[in-house]
Amino acid sequence: MFKEYLDRIERVMKKTTSEYSRVTAVRVDLKFPSTIKYEVGNVIKRFIGSLTSQIEVDIKRKRREGKRTPSCNVRYIWVKENKLSINDHYHCVLFFNKDVYAYLGNYRSINNLAYKIQSAWCRALDLDIDEGEGLVHFPKHAVYWLNRTANNFEVQFDQLFKRLSYFAKSETKKYGDRRRSFGCSQR
Repeated sequence: MFKEYLDRIERVMKKTTSEYSRVTAVRVDLKFPSTIKYEVGNVIKRFIGSLTSQIEVDIKRKRREGKRTPSCNVRYIWVKENKLSINDHYHCVLFFNKDVYAYLGNYRSINNLAYKIQSAWCRALDLDIDEGEGLVHFPKHAVYWLNRTANNFEVQFDQLFKRLSYFAKSETKKYGDRRRSFGCSQR
């Protein structure tokens, strides 16, 4: 385990729960097509940028419709791994204001969070949404909720932190190729 990674995971979780009293955390795995060797480059930056842009557009749309919609700064933690594949894959957790996004929703509906995540990954890879089938995986129990005002907030926080501590393991990470294996929100 990398203590620095654990510290950064905790910092992002604390920053998010200090901004929003109710938080939705979504675990997601992002894969590359197995048929082609992808150059990773700035793919995660493009993914987060696309997702953030979609969230901003959605909030503006809801506000134009007269719906009271609070802000939602997307925060994230990612780890890049590779076991035996020609391509790396990413494990991510994405944090949202629960008062805006509480559930993943139907994966096929363009107004739902799951679709936005899938669409952002496809855009980052420069693929059509149909070409990205199976490249985004939401694991079992993918959604966690943190409620800062709940009596069991510390338990909620600890359970999610324990789940995310997997990101800090050293196995399956590549070092020495001048590419980062871990990243997170800085703000």
